[in-house]
Amino acid sequence: MAGLREDTSGQLIILSGFVLCFSLVILTILVNQAMITGYHSSNAVLEFPKHQIRDITSQTRESCVYMTELARELNQSNSTESNYRLLFENYTEQMAMLYAGHGERITLDLSAMNLTSMAGNTSTLNTVWVNITYNNGMTYYSSEPEIIEVES
Repeated sequence: MAGLREDTSGQLIILSGFVLCFSLVILTILVNQAMITGYHSSNAVLEFPKHQIRDITSQTRESCVYMTELARELNQSNSTESNYRLLFENYTEQMAMLYAGHGERITLDLSAMNLTSMAGNTSTLNTVWVNITYNNGMTYYSSEPEIIEVES
């Protein structure tokens, strides 16, 4: 028995085997975590509703141009700004109802506007600031303010 206790040559081999096995387990876990992280981040990019947000922004830009022209044509009893605010509130309600049918919530707020009256045939550049928020339950997006240039 005394000879087995003094013979320690195999302990180094067993210890190095344990260290190698432990480091392989750690390396396997790290590689697995990297693959899972890559999978989840690629799915998050695919689930981001960039087309819906882009559609809301472009539709709002186009509608602001039409609302500016219409507000100037309706400039009989109210000022251009008050006509524009009424048209914008109507547009906001319609867009909210349209996207609510798809389970999405959008909010359009008219932050500020710089509309000048037309003088002659010169074209002026007007500016409208709109706050756009989008929420579909998974993604919350806010563009505050979206600066829209309206040429008239």
